[in-house]
Amino acid sequence: MSPTRRHRLILLAVLLLVLPLGVVAWGGRSEAPTTSTALAPSTTTTVTSTPAKKVLLLGDSSMVDASPALIAMFNASGAQVAMGAIPGYGLTQVGMSMPTSPFRSDWVRLRDQETPDLVVVMLGLWDQHFVEVNGVATYSRIVTEAADILTAKGAKVLWLSLPPGGKAPERIQDPAFEAVAAMYPGKVFYTDTEGSLRGPNGDFPARYVAPDGSLVHLRKADGWHFCPDGAERLADAVDRVSVNDGLTVPAMDGWQNGPWRVSSLYDEPACSQ
Repeated sequence: MSPTRRHRLILLAVLLLVLPLGVVAWGGRSEAPTTSTALAPSTTTTVTSTPAKKVLLLGDSSMVDASPALIAMFNASGAQVAMGAIPGYGLTQVGMSMPTSPFRSDWVRLRDQETPDLVVVMLGLWDQHFVEVNGVATYSRIVTEAADILTAKGAKVLWLSLPPGGKAPERIQDPAFEAVAAMYPGKVFYTDTEGSLRGPNGDFPARYVAPDGSLVHLRKADGWHFCPDGAERLADAVDRVSVNDGLTVPAMDGWQNGPWRVSSLYDEPACSQ
């Protein structure tokens, strides 16, 4: 981590500690949350030594598209997987029809219903406007609430960066995910998945031609949602980081070419032509 980035995270963590707890800003207006799950940050540095046997996937449509590969990969590591991702889901809104997010009740319900050992979260662009209006420090307090909920019964959390590419080159939410992970060592982990989605020219193409002449289909026509090749690369990156962090055991090889690749989620020309 560069000194500049480290300084930004330290500043953000300080801001999180001094911002008032009683009021959360939503879309430019102030509104008291119905419940408060704020807890003191953990000081433990112990990483779990017991591999996860139950994994819960949370997020928006980017997680939905990645889920066939992630489920196959985690199954190959001996873990069961529960799906809780919903298209349009954010921590501050859901799609264009719900100006506030019900994650405080939804994620408590999923946590208690599924009893996961590991929760993998990948959100998309739905919180971007909130961060632009209210700032990353205010958004980080909401992310902290989410982390409190997910870890309250002992689960670990692996928070993935926004998928780079498409309409989110800046990925302005990521500093909040990274800062909150730094506040919960041994409980919440953050990883930037950008390396898994780069093409040979260093950018984030929807597809490219491999050296053997085959087409590699990473993303759908919008440059954001995943095709099977992109979902596989992301899942492979998650496998490596979760093993490195002591959260899971390595997935057995062979999951990459499973029947998940013909999921109806990938039934569009951009994933095959």
